[in-house]
Amino acid sequence: MATYKDIQRETGLSLATISKYFNGRTVLESNRVAIEAAAAALDFRPNAMARGLRSRRSGTIGVVLPALNNDFHLTIIAGVEAALRSAGISVIVAASPSGQEDTVGLLLSQMVDGIIAVPSGHDIEALRTAMQRVPVVLIDWEADELHTDGIFLDNAAAGAMAARLLLDHGHRRIALVAGPASVSTMRLRASGFTERLAEAGVALSPEYEARGPLVVRTGHDSISGFLAMRDRPTAIFCANYELTLGALIAINESGLRLGRDISLVGFDGAELAQATVPRLTVIAQPTEDIATEAADLLRRRLDGSGPPLPRSPVVRFLPAQLVPGGSVERLND
Repeated sequence: MATYKDIQRETGLSLATISKYFNGRTVLESNRVAIEAAAAALDFRPNAMARGLRSRRSGTIGVVLPALNNDFHLTIIAGVEAALRSAGISVIVAASPSGQEDTVGLLLSQMVDGIIAVPSGHDIEALRTAMQRVPVVLIDWEADELHTDGIFLDNAAAGAMAARLLLDHGHRRIALVAGPASVSTMRLRASGFTERLAEAGVALSPEYEARGPLVVRTGHDSISGFLAMRDRPTAIFCANYELTLGALIAINESGLRLGRDISLVGFDGAELAQATVPRLTVIAQPTEDIATEAADLLRRRLDGSGPPLPRSPVVRFLPAQLVPGGSVERLND
């Protein structure tokens, strides 16, 4: 089993510096990189219990998610865990599907050193309390009530990207399927979408806008309603993955041809896009990058590594990517 002395031989650093790093204290960035590389090469496993007793840290962070049953949340877990593993930090995951469970309190009782959260409305007060004890980094949902660090998709720009694509292809009868406006991601994607349409002189008709829970059924029923209209839209944007999946099911059931009889822009689901004929055009968020940056930001709050962080919250917005397919017909040829 590798020891501090083995890492010392690999790096040439003093035992004091190596011990300082593994006890959660600040070291030079070059030293941190060297220690982590040596630890990985030697398969070094620090004694977490002993380290925790010395540093008064548990070496764990908590991840709070609304649910554990969709690709976005599972990718967040995988990205956070991968980013923190080399620093010897473990991850405890807890779902908070409703306000019935004290999910944040449970994590705090496990002595986590910090929390990364995809919050729901019922988590706000608990997270506000947690912020008095540990650093908190938010992902996905911009909760204005929480004055803390966050890594988010630029949701308004993502919605505008979808609108611009449809407009550029000559569509004017355009529909939107989105979640509740109370969810910041849905509110921002929808506002970016409708504002870009308005800039082009296209108003989103009320009958062409459907909102509901972020589940497959909402996407299915909304699209079925649009397709049954006498003057149906020529193109539709679905603002999240579950809505997109429901839309594809409804289009398949209708017998209409994707990209010919009806155009569709989905959200996320690059793997799903490869299974449709023609390939679905999607707006994809950089989920792995969001998870990695959130984990890195939390680690820096904990150990002070890297360039100094301001005391004020660090908030970053990452751009979405258009992944083109063949599901949008060009009407202006």
